[in-house]
Amino acid sequence: MFLRALTVLTSSILALAVAFVTAHATPITLIDHLNNFRDTRGVNDVGVPPGDAIQFGADVTPGGLQGTTLGAVQGTRVLVPTVCNALAVNARNCSRSVAFTPTLNSAWDLTFHNGSDTATATTPIIGAAAATAAPFPSSVTISGSGFTPTLRWTVPAGFTPDAVRVNIYDKSGPSLPNGVKDVVHSQALAAGATSFIVPTTLNSGQPLRAGNSYVLNIQLIETAGHVPLVGGNFNDNIVRRSSAFFDFTPLTGGAPPQVFLPTVGPAPDPRLGQGAVYQFQVPQVRGGETIFIDPFVATGYKYTKGTGNPNFASVTLPAIGDNVFTLLYLQGQNLTLQQILANTQFFFPQGGVSDFEVTGIETSAMLDPNNVTAFITGLTFIADGDFTGTMTPLITEVSDLAPVPEPMTLLLFGATMAGMGLARGLRRSGGR
Repeated sequence: MFLRALTVLTSSILALAVAFVTAHATPITLIDHLNNFRDTRGVNDVGVPPGDAIQFGADVTPGGLQGTTLGAVQGTRVLVPTVCNALAVNARNCSRSVAFTPTLNSAWDLTFHNGSDTATATTPIIGAAAATAAPFPSSVTISGSGFTPTLRWTVPAGFTPDAVRVNIYDKSGPSLPNGVKDVVHSQALAAGATSFIVPTTLNSGQPLRAGNSYVLNIQLIETAGHVPLVGGNFNDNIVRRSSAFFDFTPLTGGAPPQVFLPTVGPAPDPRLGQGAVYQFQVPQVRGGETIFIDPFVATGYKYTKGTGNPNFASVTLPAIGDNVFTLLYLQGQNLTLQQILANTQFFFPQGGVSDFEVTGIETSAMLDPNNVTAFITGLTFIADGDFTGTMTPLITEVSDLAPVPEPMTLLLFGATMAGMGLARGLRRSGGR
C-alpha cells in the first residue's frame, strides 16, 4: 500500500515538473555568430580551465540568464547539455570547450534547449591553421594611477595577429554558474595593438572599483582569411587564439611609472603558509637596470629566478608597515639574515643570488596577497637576460580579534617555480 502511494506521489511530482517546465519554456528565436576554434589558455585564477582547448558555441536568444542549455555532438563525441553562461558584456553568450585534439577537426552539431523548446545549429569546421597553437604575449605592464591605467604588452617575434582582444575579469565579483569570474569589459583592438587604456566606464556599464582585484585577458587572434573580427568583437571567424591572463589592481598615487604584471594560478591550501605564485615573463632584462614587480594577509614574499635567468643583483622594497624588513639569502653555504629599510636599494654579494626571502611585514598592514601590486618590488640583475621567475606571498590568517603569530618560514630554493605549462584536464566551459 505504501509503495503504491509512493509511486502515485512520485508520478504526480514528475507530471507537475513537466507541466512547470513546459509552461515556463521560452522559445529560442535566434542563433547566430556560430564559432569553432583552437583556444590556448594560460594559467589564471578566474576559473578558466588552463590548457589547450577547442572552444565552440554561438550567441543565442534567450541566453544563459533565461536558462538555455547547450549540448553538442561531433562524430562519436557526445557532450551532455550544460547551462549557457551569460556575461555582463554579452547576455547571449553560449559557449563551451573540450581538450584540444587534432581529430576533432569537424563541425559541431549543437542542440539548444529552453524548457521544452529545442533548436539546432552547426558550427563551422575548425580551420587548418589551428594545427599550431598561437603564442602568448609577454612583458605585460601597468602604468598610470587611478582607474584608467594603461596596460602594455609585447607580441612574440614571428607571429602577427589579425586582431587583439582584451577582456577584464572582476575577481572580486560573483562567479558565473560554471565557476568562472564574469567579464566586465571586452574590446577588440587593431591587429598591431600593444597597449590599451582602461576606459572610465567599462562596456558592462561599470567602472574599475577601488579595492577590487582584476585580471587582464589578452587574446592574440588569427582569423580565417586574415581579416578583422566579424562585427569587431565576435568569435565567428576565429581560427586560433592564445588567451593569457595577468592580475592587476589599479595603482595608487606614488607608484613607479611602470610595473610588470604576473600571471597567477589558483591559490594553494592556505594552511601551507603560501599564497598563489606570481609568475613573470619579462624577456631581455638588462644587467643593472631596475624593473618593478609586484582575507589572508601577506607577511612576506619569496623570490626565485627562472631557469637560465641571471641572478638577482639588488632589491628595493616599498614603504609598508614600519618600513623595516628582514632579508634572508644564501651567501656561500651560509644563510644570511639582513635587516633592510624601505626605499633603500640593497645589493647582494658579488655574483648575486638566485633566491631570497623578505619577511617582517606586520599583519596590521593587512597586505592582500591577491593584490599583485600591493608590494611593488624593484629588482636588478647581474647580467642581461630574461626574467621568468616567481614571487610567492607568505601568508597568515588574521583573527577578527587579534593577530595570529606569523608562521615559521624556510628559504626554499627552486621549489616555487610555476611554469607556463598547460594543464591536461579541462572542464566543460568556455568564455568570450
